[in-house]
Amino acid sequence: MQGRMCYNAQNDQLAGDQPLAWFPGLFADKEAIDRKMTFSFASISPADLSASSKRRYGNCLGLALLLLAGLVLAGCSDDDPVQASANPAWEVALDPGYTLRGVWGVNASNFFTVGEKGIIRQYNNGQWSSWQFNHTPTLHAIWGVDEDHVLAIGDNGTCYQYDGTDWQARYAATSSDLNGIWGTAWNNVYACGSNGTLIHFNGETWTALDSGTTANLIHVWGTAADNIFITGYAGTILHFDGDGLETMNSGTTQALDCVWGLTPDDIYAVGSLGTVLHFDGDQWMAEDSGTNERLWAVRGLPGLPPVAVGSGGTYLERGHSGWTAATVAEGRYLYDLWDDGDSALVLVGYNGLIMRITDPAWQTLSAGRTHWISGVWTASCGRTFAVGKQGVVLQSMGAGWQDISPDLQGVDYSAIWGLAEDDFFIVGSGGVIARYQGGRPWEVWRLQSGANLEAVWGTGPGDVFAVGDDGTIVHFDGYVWEVMVSGTNTPLSAVHGLGPHDVTAVGLNGVILHFDGLVWRPNDCGVNTSLNGVWRCSGGQTLVVGTGGLILNNSGLPGEEDLWTSQESGTQFSLYDVSGNGEGGAYAAGFNGVVLHYDGEAWEVLTTGYHDRLNSIHVNPCGDIYAGGLWGLVIRFGY
Repeated sequence: MQGRMCYNAQNDQLAGDQPLAWFPGLFADKEAIDRKMTFSFASISPADLSASSKRRYGNCLGLALLLLAGLVLAGCSDDDPVQASANPAWEVALDPGYTLRGVWGVNASNFFTVGEKGIIRQYNNGQWSSWQFNHTPTLHAIWGVDEDHVLAIGDNGTCYQYDGTDWQARYAATSSDLNGIWGTAWNNVYACGSNGTLIHFNGETWTALDSGTTANLIHVWGTAADNIFITGYAGTILHFDGDGLETMNSGTTQALDCVWGLTPDDIYAVGSLGTVLHFDGDQWMAEDSGTNERLWAVRGLPGLPPVAVGSGGTYLERGHSGWTAATVAEGRYLYDLWDDGDSALVLVGYNGLIMRITDPAWQTLSAGRTHWISGVWTASCGRTFAVGKQGVVLQSMGAGWQDISPDLQGVDYSAIWGLAEDDFFIVGSGGVIARYQGGRPWEVWRLQSGANLEAVWGTGPGDVFAVGDDGTIVHFDGYVWEVMVSGTNTPLSAVHGLGPHDVTAVGLNGVILHFDGLVWRPNDCGVNTSLNGVWRCSGGQTLVVGTGGLILNNSGLPGEEDLWTSQESGTQFSLYDVSGNGEGGAYAAGFNGVVLHYDGEAWEVLTTGYHDRLNSIHVNPCGDIYAGGLWGLVIRFGY
């Protein structure tokens, strides 16, 4: 497996677009200064606002006391921590950009979106509000009759109802995944889902119906209570005439992801492999879309041609001579469309993208994320850096983040390490190594082997190590990079040490290598699982974290250099990074937002309140902890 983070979230695909140049107010454009993520599922007001990869891949009363004690212990660090103040807490330093799957609105200036991780967002005349349940699965669709009557549905039969103030969970009469929702009135709403699931809402309760099929149903829409269409996998189209359901002949076996029309005799259905069908009131006929991209939604405005959107930023418009294709949103996936019935379309998509179209202008309301964070690093108490997929290199700037990435195409950055805020190294895919020195252009190298690099660490500007795929280890002496003999072809994930003659690298299959200043030697740790992070404590201990909550410890005592012991981590979630803070103290981060604290003797799980995978963790000289991961999330435990 190549050394990049891979993620397949129900047809998501990483797009090749470029990151934003500036994220004021922790997000993009002007919108996020009015919102903050919450897991109590309460509405967020502006006053509430507070300050993704190594490939290998919770707020209790005692947390503050535990971390405060850990941070002032003598420690496991490259820096001496500064005395911290009271009342620390976890907070979002960079909001995650969850992919959005559905959109519905009252009008073009007041609409709701839903998506991954149960995120619900409302845009209301330039102001954003967000809601999110703990452990909520993906929400796929949303529909309502007005601002005080809205329903959102998703995986595992999830259903939430909005009353204009807050969202409440409702029993949807099924545990199946729900994909589509539409109604003619508040007391006549239909939702469809996996394995032929079809349910009806009468304004008070949901009731299960017999759809007559076991095919996955994806979308529902109609022109009236007695003219409703339901589409799904294998070309399924069901029609409800007010009395019963009948199966229509679609003429295709492709998945049909959306159905919509202008009138009862002018209806479109779109789906996989660019499938477009048109219904003239009598039969469905295929139309040539001119693309093989999956089409997720179709919609239109009165007097204007209908449009369809889909994977790869595909945007189709139907003219008199057929469908014409364009690519928008820098190629990012587009998942849903909604129209205000007058002059505006709203589309949503990959990693939080929201655009509004009012002919002939496009307006980006939320640019979303084009990256996941794979490495975080701080050189001081004032500035934080984060690197990740899609070539992003961010530095914190007051209340926002600035992208300072070098102008390189197709690079995913995996790690960052440096000497100071104005002198650091980043490494990534394709053997790319880049050095940032304030006031100078980026200095860039590419390994001839093209091996993906996963980690970088050093003791000074003339002693830097980078490791990665195929057992690659390269060393920088201040002038040039040279390949070192590692003695292994196994991918390496992390590197850390105490000095030029005491460096440790770890990788897949339990590989641990130690460098004594002359040669790299293998060290048998007794396991063969993935080792993802390593930290050398100044007192001599070596901490290694890995798959399934694995933590290994080497005391570093004379005569015990080759003896590794397994420590109880308190979690079975995979750990991806480890970083020290003070003498005897360290932190590890991993899957499901897990963060562990080590006090020099034992590990304890800390509650962060977040559940996204954390790929990297770092502690700054003031004792602030930063962790970053999927969806572009960066969280901070600060004083």
